[in-house]
Amino acid sequence: MSWSYIDSLLFSLDKVIFVSYFFVLVLAMAVERKVSSFVITLIVLTVANGAMTSLSPMLYQYASQPDLSAKFAWYASFALIDMLAVFLLFKFHKLLAQNVGFIAKLVGMLFVVFATLQTGRFIDRFVFNTEFLQYIYQYAIPLLNIALVPVIITAWLAELKLQRRNTRYEAVL
Repeated sequence: MSWSYIDSLLFSLDKVIFVSYFFVLVLAMAVERKVSSFVITLIVLTVANGAMTSLSPMLYQYASQPDLSAKFAWYASFALIDMLAVFLLFKFHKLLAQNVGFIAKLVGMLFVVFATLQTGRFIDRFVFNTEFLQYIYQYAIPLLNIALVPVIITAWLAELKLQRRNTRYEAVL
């Protein structure tokens, strides 16, 4: 298996990851039937991921221009979406009077990591001209997005199991 194959595979999974987030969101809304930290987190995650997935082709085409401002637009757009997602994630929790759950904290942290990677890669590439972060940037973002899908599903199932156990315990009392 060559690196070019792995590259193309990782970047072709953008739409699959978005569909996965959307499917889990619809499933969570059907199962929970109420506002929860998990549902809020999935809404923000799905919208942010959808925005980035839909903007990628247009930004890639623009960033292929030789001027530095075009390159900056690529990195800054994704970093801005990531940070906007962090703001919205915690703002919606506050507005809807929800405690910030484990998944929300994890997703918020990942958005900050993604924004840091975007910013760091731009500085690495165009300010210091070192290419030090190339492979970290190239593989970390898609791999973290891929890994997040089973992590949020597993954590949600564990949370549901815990809620059922607590409900049974309260019924006994």
